[in-house]
Amino acid sequence: MDNPWPEYRCIAAERRDNIALVTLRRPDAANALSRATVEELADALAVVSRKDAIRALVLWGGNGQVFCAGADLKERRANPGKDWEIRRPLVKLWNDLALLSKPLVIAANGHAAGGGFELLMLGDAVVVSEAAEFWLPELAWGGTPGGWGTQLLPRLVGPVLARWIVLSGQRLTAHELMQYGLATHCVAPERVLECALEAARLLAERPASAVACAKEALRHALSTPLPAGVEVEDRLLQIATSSPERQASLERFAKGKRS
Repeated sequence: MDNPWPEYRCIAAERRDNIALVTLRRPDAANALSRATVEELADALAVVSRKDAIRALVLWGGNGQVFCAGADLKERRANPGKDWEIRRPLVKLWNDLALLSKPLVIAANGHAAGGGFELLMLGDAVVVSEAAEFWLPELAWGGTPGGWGTQLLPRLVGPVLARWIVLSGQRLTAHELMQYGLATHCVAPERVLECALEAARLLAERPASAVACAKEALRHALSTPLPAGVEVEDRLLQIATSSPERQASLERFAKGKRS
């Protein structure tokens, strides 16, 4: 099976059948999102987006105890006055991940802070290690979350809990993430990747056009009033049901085959 990615320095990318597995590979820096890391993630994501044979993406942090520490603060400190210049590619990456038409599975093998925690909020499935903790420390540094945390958290967990998580910076356990609806699976550390790949395979079996339309409809639900959202849903349903995959699915159903 061909590997459509080059050799990267900060990440690794490979195919597992029709699944793309992208691994953060800066363990000595707690997988912090340096400018180079962001550029490589953007490049890998572009390949995922354009390759029809790739049906889902799994993003994980390797076998260490940290998934991602968020922004590379050492890099920021070494480049005073260039914060926005460094952040701009990160903002674009977040937008591209949010708009990805294919299933995105986040495999949080370990702790996630700041932008690492915010990455989880973009996942269609989120597998977390039961030994990991998750928190937003930005206020302690005199900043605020910049990876959509202040916008997504209130929509995902409600405004009161979101304010507490952001303002306190308190560490959340994996079981609390499950309780708050911020994770879909909580497993032993050694099972995180296995579980994430299982979830990705399940989602990859769904017709690609239906997945893309459903994801777009769900995105609109975060910001669109209900009447307008229903119109969006109807429009996307028409697109999904007019695809060749829809007809093939109906034929399998008629033959008594499960999807």
